[in-house]
Amino acid sequence: MTDTLPFTYFPKYVGDADRLLSCLTRDLAWIRRDGTPRLEYYANQHPVPYTYGRGMGARTYEPQPWDGDIAVLGDRLRADHGDVLDVCFLNRYLNQRDHLGWHADDSPEMDDARHIAVISLGAEREIWVRPTASRDQVQKIRLGHGSLFLMHPGMQETHEHRIPKAGFECGERISMTYRGFVTGPFTAT
Repeated sequence: MTDTLPFTYFPKYVGDADRLLSCLTRDLAWIRRDGTPRLEYYANQHPVPYTYGRGMGARTYEPQPWDGDIAVLGDRLRADHGDVLDVCFLNRYLNQRDHLGWHADDSPEMDDARHIAVISLGAEREIWVRPTASRDQVQKIRLGHGSLFLMHPGMQETHEHRIPKAGFECGERISMTYRGFVTGPFTAT
């Protein structure tokens, strides 16, 4: 991929992806809120709730434990890419029908000056990316098991992304989305 893209894809970032998928599936207290088409888990190093969405779609999450595997990957991302990423929002897609609509990760609680790192585990699914100024220019990237999709600082101001329903039967997928936390008394540095 070229330097002009607002993201970088690393196909085999996690070496023990099978073990990690199994542990996260088994060990986390997954929730499904308000008919959301996926299961969710919100981990934060700081004891601060997070509200996702706006208006009628807004949902507030209490921080769950920063699991050992979540912390290990967070440390690795910091070492590899230089950012403190102290929030991890996990989505668990049970089958091809579970999805995530067009959005930008532009919550004021999250620092757009840092990378956003998405670790994918399980079934391969596509992430679609489009510039907000040219919504018909969609790029489709297949996210493999154990991959890292790294959104560069500033991407949320210029692009949207989504995980569409799959056009084929597929198994379970977990995405681990790491972000930098900025608001409240626990402002990250």
